[in-house]
Amino acid sequence: MMENISNAFDGLIEVIKDKKCDKHAKPIRYVKDLKTGQVFCPVCQLEKETDSQLKTMQKNMIIRSYRGFLQDNSLIDRASTFAYSFDNFEHKAGSIEEQTYKQARKIAGFYYKNPKKNGNSVFFGNAGSGKTHLAMAILNAVNGSSGDPMQRCLFLNVTALFKEMRAYIADKVTNKWSENYATEIVSKADLIVIDDLGAESADGNATKFVQDILWEIYEANQRIITTTNLTMDELQATYHGRLVSRFLEGSHGKLIDFTKINDKRMWK
Repeated sequence: MMENISNAFDGLIEVIKDKKCDKHAKPIRYVKDLKTGQVFCPVCQLEKETDSQLKTMQKNMIIRSYRGFLQDNSLIDRASTFAYSFDNFEHKAGSIEEQTYKQARKIAGFYYKNPKKNGNSVFFGNAGSGKTHLAMAILNAVNGSSGDPMQRCLFLNVTALFKEMRAYIADKVTNKWSENYATEIVSKADLIVIDDLGAESADGNATKFVQDILWEIYEANQRIITTTNLTMDELQATYHGRLVSRFLEGSHGKLIDFTKINDKRMWK
């Protein structure tokens, strides 16, 4: 058999007739790679390659479970949100937009370099000023770059979240976003964006149901980037003081004010 193999690979390998592999039930003769001079058991080599392939597959599955967490579990209001990155954030040199861009890059660096360190961030200001874009840009940067350890990232638009939760209340069979499910997903993530806080309480008065859910979410994870069109005073007026304190927990140096940037959506 080995002679047949040798003939098939004539000029590539040579059968070593006086050396057999003791590992296998049927003695397998060693071969010599004529190019490298390496002597090895071909069956052992195949086993090593198979083991290496399995390890590669396992590694890829783990990477997919982390990096795929963002798209698999997030709730967004429009599909284009996933494409937001630092590279496609429009800003001119010396502009306020450039300042917010640099601040967001610094915050991304904090979360990337300190995967186990708690600390929330808050982006507040006018609608259409780039808060959501930069928040998702941070997630995409951390999601695509973190390696050891990897970080699971999650994006939850509050309007989409409460829509899903109300759907669950109406029909528990075909819907999954219960309060327990939401807090479980949040607790599994390493970095989260809660987007457009305040939109779920358009009249400026958050219900007890809303505040209780938000409390559970911010208790379940202390690495949350919050975007909101509300000012700090409006946050205090809309939500209970202890909840606002949770929004701001550990946010020193990670607050970005967008109030001086106008709505850009009308010009697109």
